[in-house]
Amino acid sequence: MNKPKQLIFPFQIDQRASFESFFCAPDNHELMSRLREAVADNQTCELIINGANGAGKSFLMQAICNELSASGKHFGFIPMNKAINMGVEIFHNLASLDAVCIDDLQLILGNREWEEAIFHLINECQQANCSLVSSFSGDQAIEAATDLPDLLSRLKRMEYMTLHAVQDEFLNQALDFVSLQLDINLEKAELEFLLKHHTREFSLLVETLIALDKQAASLKRKITIPLIKETLNL
Repeated sequence: MNKPKQLIFPFQIDQRASFESFFCAPDNHELMSRLREAVADNQTCELIINGANGAGKSFLMQAICNELSASGKHFGFIPMNKAINMGVEIFHNLASLDAVCIDDLQLILGNREWEEAIFHLINECQQANCSLVSSFSGDQAIEAATDLPDLLSRLKRMEYMTLHAVQDEFLNQALDFVSLQLDINLEKAELEFLLKHHTREFSLLVETLIALDKQAASLKRKITIPLIKETLNL
């Protein structure tokens, strides 16, 4: 069956997100290998990426979408932190695509209307040979978070993989990598100062790095320790 043209969604995707621009710590090599395989393979997959808040799941989900686009496949990217306010109709016709990527699945679990909607979407994707990739995080296991027994049965049949958070020993290397990818000039002294005075959560470090770069550009200055102090109110 021929797939339709790419549907239009009101959600922006970071065009810089790709498998190459994602810092892959050693304990995530297996996950990245599986994702590359899933994008390249013509067979459908049902995959749930589990990980802690701040591990980089949203960036990785957008990277998957950009990789799908580069391979000529049609996809739907649904970030539930935004889509949840738009109603379950956002799931309509998604199964007609090659793949659907749902970010933050945990936000709709426990809600009867949304659980029924995702249950039907899973069935439709299976019938239409549409891949379904979701991210999940939270303090509860997916079994405890899901009320609808039929949905839980479907979710438990899916392939689960874990995105591990960047460990402290790799934070320096990870920020160096991100700085290079984003063309941000961050010297060693400034990097070490930032790591010493900032939360160790990698995604928040990256957000701060981007904010520092924008602030430096607006002031026509380099990223320096005084600028970091000003920006972070240290």
